[in-house]
Amino acid sequence: MSEATVRYADPGLLPGLRDALRALMRGDVSTIWQVPDSDVGEVLALVGQIRQRTERAEVAAVREGVSRGLPTQESWSVRDWVGVNEGRRAPRPSVRHVGSVVRVAEASLRTGSGLSNPDPTPNSDTGEEASSSPAAGVSDVVAAFADGCLPLGKADQLVRFEEGVRRVADPDLLADDLGILLGHACDDEVFTGPQGRTRVRVSGLDDKKLAAAITMTARMLRPDKDLRDEDERQKASRSLTQHTDGCGMTRYKLVLDPEGAAIIDAAVAALSAPVKGPEGALDERTPARRRADALLSVVGRGVSSPGEAPKTDKAQVIVTISLAALTANLTAGQCGACGQDLPTNAFGQPLTHVGDLGGGAGHGLGAAGVAGGGHAGGLTATGQVLAPAVVRKMACEGAIIPALLGTDSEPLELGRAARYFTPGQKRALYLRDGGCTFPGCTMPAHWSDAHHVDYWSMGGLTDIDNAALLCERHHTTVHTHDLTCTITAAGVTWHV
Repeated sequence: MSEATVRYADPGLLPGLRDALRALMRGDVSTIWQVPDSDVGEVLALVGQIRQRTERAEVAAVREGVSRGLPTQESWSVRDWVGVNEGRRAPRPSVRHVGSVVRVAEASLRTGSGLSNPDPTPNSDTGEEASSSPAAGVSDVVAAFADGCLPLGKADQLVRFEEGVRRVADPDLLADDLGILLGHACDDEVFTGPQGRTRVRVSGLDDKKLAAAITMTARMLRPDKDLRDEDERQKASRSLTQHTDGCGMTRYKLVLDPEGAAIIDAAVAALSAPVKGPEGALDERTPARRRADALLSVVGRGVSSPGEAPKTDKAQVIVTISLAALTANLTAGQCGACGQDLPTNAFGQPLTHVGDLGGGAGHGLGAAGVAGGGHAGGLTATGQVLAPAVVRKMACEGAIIPALLGTDSEPLELGRAARYFTPGQKRALYLRDGGCTFPGCTMPAHWSDAHHVDYWSMGGLTDIDNAALLCERHHTTVHTHDLTCTITAAGVTWHV
């Protein structure tokens, strides 16, 4: 009897999905209690693998549908067409998920990149990191997603980043920065253990860190004027609305720009920690209740002494920014795009000259995840990216604690808080200036900040003769336009 060679043909995507669905439907989740402890984690690992393969098939199907014009034929928008079809036999996916799928699918279609089956053991022989090329495009992002080393959410983040800056960014700079971002966002597989036999999957940057890195990179790639305009638009979009329901409870909706969010986060975090009772009893308040109580406490302290110096210092906002970016001379920098020094990139590595953007050096990224120089900005402890001008403005009132960081952002040396106006100095400013000193402004003194006329970060002293009261709006204007003034016994005269 001769041996027959059995060959398994590719069943195709649709039959394969149906077979997988049948297998899952036959499984009874109520029997999960029978699974031994060592296999519970394996169940989750398989679920994660199935989810990744399903998302790849989902993107491929949407790409094919869009290429055939099916949504238009059925009089649907692409997102509605996806939601309606996926909701025919199961709950409709979230709008956010559908948006990510459609964007990646349309990016794949726009660049002509496919979603072919990945190599079952990517990079196992070479040990190279997937998509770690110093230059990359959207097609590389789609390929990394198809290979299973980049989740859908991160792929969507990178696609949106590329779409948002490609019209104004130098193509070579954009390709280099996108490649570095992609390399750090992708998962990698390394071999450990005796003789390197154990394969371990190492995750790339998480969504929050990747979002901060993308924001910094976008700031470096976009012209400085566009960044100032965007900051102003974000600040103009601040809003606080309220609605009282039938039970007498009032709901507030607060919309803030990154600077405002950083201040609120710092103020609330400082007072919302659980408080134990006199006998050591645990705080029974929920986190949401503690945050609400903290906000009320902050407001109560602020209005408890109108016309006098505030009873408490301003909230501590922790910002990581390079010293060169904080102290840079706005008119004599080295960056051709923004006129600021750029000694390091958004990850703490030296910048590379990979192109020219308005006559300046190229902007690169590294691995440490720390705010670099130039108008990439500073990174708060809660993830907001603040422009260097915003950080300088906040430094007028906040204490600066210098911290020396290592190459991987580990704290090596921490200094003491230095240089902020004392309550006595603030009282003297309240009496001398009477309120905001900017021409035509009527903001009262207790709603104004003490501004260093000669920036403290550039050697200015914390003296009455170097201080002027400014409301928040004009404080921003002064820092944005680098305005100066003359201080005399009669008052403050701004040169506008």
